[in-house]
Amino acid sequence: MRILHVSNFGDKHNGRLYWNQCFKISNGFIRNGHNVYNFSDRDRSRSSIFNKFKNNESVQNELIQTIENYNPNLIVLGHADRINIETLSKIRAKKDIKVIEWNVDNFYLDNTANKLLNRSKYLDGIFSTTAGEQISQCVSDNFISFFPNIVDSSIESMKIYENTNHPKDVFFALSHGVGTGKLRKKNSLNENKDPRVKFMDNLKCDLSDVKFSFFGMRGVQPIWASDFDNNIKDCYMGICLQRKPILKYSLSDRISQYLGNGLMVFIESDTQYYDILKKDEEAVYFDDLEDLEKKIIFYKNNKKKALEIAAMGHKKIHHACNEKVVTKYMLDCLNNHSIENLKSSYNWPVNLYK
Repeated sequence: MRILHVSNFGDKHNGRLYWNQCFKISNGFIRNGHNVYNFSDRDRSRSSIFNKFKNNESVQNELIQTIENYNPNLIVLGHADRINIETLSKIRAKKDIKVIEWNVDNFYLDNTANKLLNRSKYLDGIFSTTAGEQISQCVSDNFISFFPNIVDSSIESMKIYENTNHPKDVFFALSHGVGTGKLRKKNSLNENKDPRVKFMDNLKCDLSDVKFSFFGMRGVQPIWASDFDNNIKDCYMGICLQRKPILKYSLSDRISQYLGNGLMVFIESDTQYYDILKKDEEAVYFDDLEDLEKKIIFYKNNKKKALEIAAMGHKKIHHACNEKVVTKYMLDCLNNHSIENLKSSYNWPVNLYK
């Protein structure tokens, strides 16, 4: 199958965001035997200053021309905000091509629900890292389904749990400044409104004997690419803290980087992710600040147990949520496999809302 993957491949970042989901999804399709052509809508939009004033007209024309040249069987959209609704309408009217979209944003933030709803009538299916019945509001004549954040062993290649000497204990990195790679000047004001920063401030204050490695907050710059790898391996525990509201299974893609590289991860219980990663076997769940503090102290004093959980979580996520498995799931859903077969074939709770 020929697959045209339209997403933000971030050429302008010179490899800083090489771990993004778009690369893992393309890798997955290719490793499953498909031919994939990547079309970076954001980079094409930036190529001309006139796109800002002409509704990305040249991007639309380039996409249509690419479809004519490449003749794909499937178009996969991922946060392809520079592709207009009118262009999707032209594609569906002109070509017998299936179109799906994937999205990793919190369903109730960043106008995500409205974006998906507006595009839904032109899509055969939607995949979201948020689960639960609320995502069904985006469906017209198609389907929407949860998919887990993806790990890729060619990207998340470390096994931190195999080391027994870590200079620090707990890792946490906010990704403020994705576009620039640095904290914005106004970030210090926004931090005081971000409950995650306040939560981490309290955690660090209360646990003075724990060695934390925090980035992307309080004047400490965010870290990317090789800097991220070099710092995460100094710790053996990591905290997955979500933007509110917390929704079912809706985790930041940090889970892939943390657990996929071999940290033992702490996950908020309200995410219900224990349906996918077993409690105290593959991940550790916490209810609130006090509960997390107790568990950090416990696993600092029981490091061997922490490394065992990290190893089990690493094994599970690389087996169940790797790039080949998740992209196969997308195609299985698209090709109308029965819900019974889907449920028996995959290691996460499967629901297709139609």
